[in-house]
Amino acid sequence: MSYLAKSVLNLLLFVGVAGVTTMGQINQPGDQPYRLRDREVETILKSVERQADTFRHSLGSALNHSRYNGSRREDDINAFVKGFDRETERLRDHFNHHKSTSADVQSVLDRAAEIDRFVTRNRLTPQAHNDWNSLRSNLEILAQAYSVSWRWDIPAAIGSPIVGVPFRIDDKQAERIIHNLEKSSDKFRSSLDAALDRSSWDGTRREDDVNSFVKAFYADTKTLHDHFDHKRSTSTDVQSVLERAAMIDQFMLRRPLTSRAQNDWAAIRADLDELARAYNVTWGWTGR
Repeated sequence: MSYLAKSVLNLLLFVGVAGVTTMGQINQPGDQPYRLRDREVETILKSVERQADTFRHSLGSALNHSRYNGSRREDDINAFVKGFDRETERLRDHFNHHKSTSADVQSVLDRAAEIDRFVTRNRLTPQAHNDWNSLRSNLEILAQAYSVSWRWDIPAAIGSPIVGVPFRIDDKQAERIIHNLEKSSDKFRSSLDAALDRSSWDGTRREDDVNSFVKAFYADTKTLHDHFDHKRSTSTDVQSVLERAAMIDQFMLRRPLTSRAQNDWAAIRADLDELARAYNVTWGWTGR
């Protein structure tokens, strides 16, 4: 990544890829970026669009005063730019309708790679090269915002399908997931208490254990919600919630309680799976 991209990343938006971890493999908190809010992604898209306009004008001027004017190469680069503009407009439209995906961003980057090869191999004006480098920096930030691994020297095959890429979760959807988790957790706590009171574990060390698991789970869920409200929730917050939930899950798996308690826990697991996907955390429940 260019120095400019890193500077914008660190000083403006703290942009980065949400960490991908598995159970027992938690990255250090400093490695985990904040989840980007809708307004931050909007800012990135606007920067890409503005810089693309700037580059388009300087490229046109450079071509008109070059030996490529009226040649096959000019036709080629104009076709590349047209394809890039088309994919950028598609990404914008999908973002506005809350259904943008990393596949949309990958398509933009694939088209940008065609332009990059042309600009690298052909001599244009310093202004055109500078404007393209600035656009490249913005595109690198866009790639990170959508968790797309990208290298300009090894682009994905143009037109290759990207399978299983979910829609980007917007702020309202993320808030809904957290709210649903809290509601289902309250319901489970009630049914768990009732089930334990009627079980052979009432008043035992095992009851104390599961109650401590639930207490820790609630504390980490509250931390996640607080960080989300203050626009600094991370995949590490979600990973902590999932680790606490895993201890409860093992208890529920090994010590069957009432059907109501089991069903209420199953509802929490479904909410947690959705939460993991929203923050790009790879998660598998062990022992199931």
